Amino acid sequence: MKLGVIAGTVVDTQMGCDLIESYDYTSVFLPMSNTCNEQSESQYYSKIKLEELFIEKCKTAKEQGCEKIFLYCNSLSCSVDYNKISSELNIEIITPLESYKHLPTYCKNIVIMGANGLSAFMIDKIIREHNKGVNTICYGNVSIVESIEAKKTPIDIIKELNINGFIHYIENINSSKFKVDSILLGCTHFPYIKEEIEKITNLKIIDPTKDMLDRCKNN
Repeated sequence: MKLGVIAGTVVDTQMGCDLIESYDYTSVFLPMSNTCNEQSESQYYSKIKLEELFIEKCKTAKEQGCEKIFLYCNSLSCSVDYNKISSELNIEIITPLESYKHLPTYCKNIVIMGANGLSAFMIDKIIREHNKGVNTICYGNVSIVESIEAKKTPIDIIKELNINGFIHYIENINSSKFKVDSILLGCTHFPYIKEEIEKITNLKIIDPTKDMLDRCKNN
């Protein structure tokens, strides 16, 4: 199957292509912007132009024979009306956002790690609408994305951005009502540092990648 991979920057688009190709899909590389700052500015301040560009990318994917769109970016998924566009262009658009509608039953208090405040907010909204009784802590940090795009090692990113300090904070919330059980990776860049996070915490890590891949399969 051929999939059009659309993401916010060159780096996460390539990550998406590499991911699906490792599962024997064919990819078409369709980045929306060159850098994460350019991406964030378009998502916050240029919504109409952003959606127009996204539609053009989807049309290009169809012209190149793609059967589905693999929208490998949380913040971009939060910034365009992909359901409407999917209907209008008659092509399925797979995003991370559907993965958050049905969280594991053990999730009671989760930390949402997003690339920016917009994606963290929208993921929080989806979780609250579809998962009863789940409490959330929202955290958006584009510095993590910038560090990944700069090709720093996961170990250096954890150290330089004091992610272990943040995890120490959430692990030490003492209220039984709000005791954190899970960290949700609300950015498709973040699997890059997933293994290092797992080394410094026993909290569950929620990563939508497998669910997205499952949805790539033909219905």
